[in-house]
Amino acid sequence: MRKKYFYFSFLLFILNINLCQASTLVQIGNTSAVLSGVTEGNTSISELKQYGNFGLGTFNNIAGEMIVLDSNVYQIGENGKTILADLKWKTPYAEIIHFSPKLFDHLNTIANYRTLKKIIYVKLNNKNIPYAIYVKGQFPYLKLRSRSPRSALDTKNKIEKTYDLKQINGTLVGYWFPEYLMNLTVPGFHFHFISDDKKQSGHVLDLKIEKANFALKEINKIELQFPQTDIYQKARITAPTLSTYQKIQLYDPD
Repeated sequence: MRKKYFYFSFLLFILNINLCQASTLVQIGNTSAVLSGVTEGNTSISELKQYGNFGLGTFNNIAGEMIVLDSNVYQIGENGKTILADLKWKTPYAEIIHFSPKLFDHLNTIANYRTLKKIIYVKLNNKNIPYAIYVKGQFPYLKLRSRSPRSALDTKNKIEKTYDLKQINGTLVGYWFPEYLMNLTVPGFHFHFISDDKKQSGHVLDLKIEKANFALKEINKIELQFPQTDIYQKARITAPTLSTYQKIQLYDPD
């Protein structure tokens, strides 16, 4: 009897560990630091992959944006050209979680990004915690953005290139964060797109959906890792405002 009780208790212990890990977002750096010019981090892509299989972020010197899907890390280059990231590359900012969607809701025709966000927002049971969000489907139209490289401590606003994709299948990888966390990360919805053939991707500015499936995952814990670099130590890090996010096209109040 004692052996059975011990075995059962051990299984519960392991299950509890797995559940905790699955609900923990690991965040490297923060948007306050990136917007203050901290464009260099010390976490390699090889290290980052140990923390999850789903996420987004950027690379040192803002050398394109990042999307993580099915444990693969991709670089979003100019005009959405997409390649697998080198494991030796490093990141000043990334958000990654273990997420394997199983229970899906279905989406039919959606005219624009604003409508998609409203539909998903209603599904968020607890609007005081973050969520990881997965959307896979057919996209008649996407307006996307890539990022311009910049040197450390450069805080000048950059004009980012935008581009369109049409009649393409792919996946949105993203998060929703409550507004009160804007000092750490992008408030509201933040999505990156990648095509099924992994050749095109980008930061989502607008879209149309023909049909898709989506899944949500509550985030119950955030593990924040500060970059251990001279740049992080030298930077004058200030908290961004909602208007700051609006100006750099990271945040849409609708």
